[in-house]
Parts: sequence; structure tokens; C-alpha cells
Amino acid sequence: ARAIKYRQENQEAVGGFFSQIGELYVVHHLWGKGGHPGAPPAWGPCWGAQGAPRALPTAYRDLQSREETRNAAWRKRGWDENVYYTVPLIRTMESRIMIPLRISPLQ
Repeated sequence: ARAIKYRQENQEAVGGFFSQIGELYVVHHLWGKGGHPGAPPAWGPCWGAQGAPRALPTAYRDLQSREETRNAAWRKRGWDENVYYTVPLIRTMESRIMIPLRISPLQ
């Protein structure tokens, strides 16, 4: 949670989820880039009251913009310290590049 402030500037975070049933301590982060008028703050629930979808930031334009945004985080003072303390907590990690469907608000 402390590290999210370093990535909020570009409204990258779309959502964060963790398990409470089944395999515990499994964390999922959804990242996008851009944002649009009326988008919610970068970090927060993706769904409004009673499961109604909320406006979400758009996805990265391409892999190059994703790389540039991730590299920009490393140039921010304090980011490396947050990563240093987080890495020992990770047992496994998987990264996927997903393309949103045409009906997705992440288009």
C-alpha cells in the first residue's frame, strides 16, 4: 500500500484484489495507463455500489508505453526502498499482458 503512491501519478492502478478463501495471500494487481475524464482516483475498488461498474483508466497504449511508465517509477525517490522491502515477501510471481475486449472500459 505504501508503494502505490509512486504509481498514482499516471493513474496506472486499476484494481487490487486478494484472496480470503482458498489459497490465501494471493494478490492480483490490474494496471492500466492513461485515464479519461471522470475516471476515479487511480487506486480503489473497481466496482461501485451494488456491483455497478465504475469508469476505469484506459490500458497502456502499447508495450513501449508500459515500459516507459514502469521505468519512470524507478526514477522516483523512495520507489527502490519500497521494492527492497516487498521482494522478500514474494514466493512466486507471474506477469501477463492482457488485451481488453471491445466492451471493456479499459479500451
